[in-house]
Amino acid sequence: MRWGWISSNARRRPSGAAGTARLLRSQRLTCCAGVSVAGDIVDGAQLSPGDRLTVELAARGLVARRGLTEVVRMPQAPPDVVEAVRQAHGAAPGTVDQVHEPAGVAEITIC
Repeated sequence: MRWGWISSNARRRPSGAAGTARLLRSQRLTCCAGVSVAGDIVDGAQLSPGDRLTVELAARGLVARRGLTEVVRMPQAPPDVVEAVRQAHGAAPGTVDQVHEPAGVAEITIC
């Protein structure tokens, strides 16, 4: 066995909660080259750039949810984007890019 290899890698890996946060941030930056879709923010929903959401199929277009709560509706999402989410078994990860509070609109990148 080559214990030297294991111990040298262990020193390079981040450890603890701070290491996990760094790892997640680095993965988020390399997520994908997704497509952005604008949608209407649901009354009372608070969004910030960088928020992670789940984008799902709806009766008309798409909806973005935080957990079980609907936060953005995208009834006029482009048909090719709706089809891509459909092919992803009806759900895809999304990230809030921009929030335009006066207009009540958010831009979401769907991976």
